[in-house]
Amino acid sequence: MENVADAVKMAGSILLFVIALSVAVFSFSQARETISTVLKLSDRETLTIQGDENYYYLTGDTNRYVGLETILPSIYRAYKENFKIVFKFPDNDYYIYKDKEGNKVTKIDLSMQAIGSDLQSRQFLNGIVYGNFEYETGKSKIDFETKFQIKVDNQPLIDYIKSKQSTFKIKEHLGTYYVNDLKNNPDDNGTASSVQEVNKTEKRVITYEFIAR
Repeated sequence: MENVADAVKMAGSILLFVIALSVAVFSFSQARETISTVLKLSDRETLTIQGDENYYYLTGDTNRYVGLETILPSIYRAYKENFKIVFKFPDNDYYIYKDKEGNKVTKIDLSMQAIGSDLQSRQFLNGIVYGNFEYETGKSKIDFETKFQIKVDNQPLIDYIKSKQSTFKIKEHLGTYYVNDLKNNPDDNGTASSVQEVNKTEKRVITYEFIAR
């Protein structure tokens, strides 16, 4: 009789263990699904940069009006996350910098620069955004331009944006485009149909458009 009681206790313990294990597995599965959902929705700037009529996909309205508190972090994420930032300035004369051929550049795409490290990318961005050219003690604007082979505008990007905020709103467009698919069109205004699928490399892009208030 005593053996039967022990057997019943053992069976009950095993049953409780199986139930507890099943609940634990179910809980972990639910937690994993919840975490995945949160990660997808937590940062729309880095995880859903797509959908812009200027590029190749249109997956819904991802546009919004933003300020420097959004623009500046996006600029400094561009290097590590490999995306491109385009500015549609209201003044045709303003540019972020001129390249070594003298072309006016109004976009930030660090793949266009010979930048090999995080430190160099920060030095480059500090120069064009803030006008901070002293990447080493004693270095000047001329040293900066020589190092990166560019010619910066007299007004740093941050000062230009601040000067326009009272008369312009800045609209953010999130989209994607293909790298090296339209070789003769630097403005990326071609059509996806002109490119073979095998040659397409997708890249994210943020466009900041200045719209009069």
